[in-house]
Amino acid sequence: MKKIVIVIFDHFTDLDLFLMWDILGRNKTDWQVKILGTQEEHQSANGLVIKTHGCISEANDADVVLFSSGKVGVKGAIANPDFMRAFSLNPNTQLIGSICAGSFILAKLGLLAMGPATTHPDAKEELQSLGIDVLDLPLVCKGNVATAGGCLSAVYLIGWVVEALFGRDKRQQTLRELIPAGQSAIYERLIDTSVRDAISPKVGVGAILENC
Repeated sequence: MKKIVIVIFDHFTDLDLFLMWDILGRNKTDWQVKILGTQEEHQSANGLVIKTHGCISEANDADVVLFSSGKVGVKGAIANPDFMRAFSLNPNTQLIGSICAGSFILAKLGLLAMGPATTHPDAKEELQSLGIDVLDLPLVCKGNVATAGGCLSAVYLIGWVVEALFGRDKRQQTLRELIPAGQSAIYERLIDTSVRDAISPKVGVGAILENC
């Protein structure tokens, strides 16, 4: 069974955690998902208190490590030397991803090099100022490291993770319950192309939307 962890901190963005947690938490046979933090509980940007399942150091032994986001929370996490020193991640053996401003944590850990990467549109210029090539795409992958931009892009990030671990059919099965009624063909095409483009950019999501 694969071990997947989601890293949070105080003032994390609610949806970034909950969407990933919900999608991944529905499967009880192929992987185990845990929420990690530096404390026994963390408060979200909207005030919800979430209990963690373990310390962030557990991420070093996980198969998949996903960093949540938060405009205020990420800055606080990066400024905390204990938080940053706890990670010893290996992109050669682990799948590592971030949602929105979580990309700044990956950058600080030296996992983005010069890019390419993506992040929340409002944070694009700040990430570029670090010398990283930031693309206007919902999901960007470079080897085993992926960044997603925009809260709903968590669907693509999780899709990438599941497909990388278990293949395309498992990815379709995992995300099927999220798709609005009557729009399965549209969403499947969008998800599939977003993952394909993230791995090897070609057509781009814009072309998909124009033809829907």
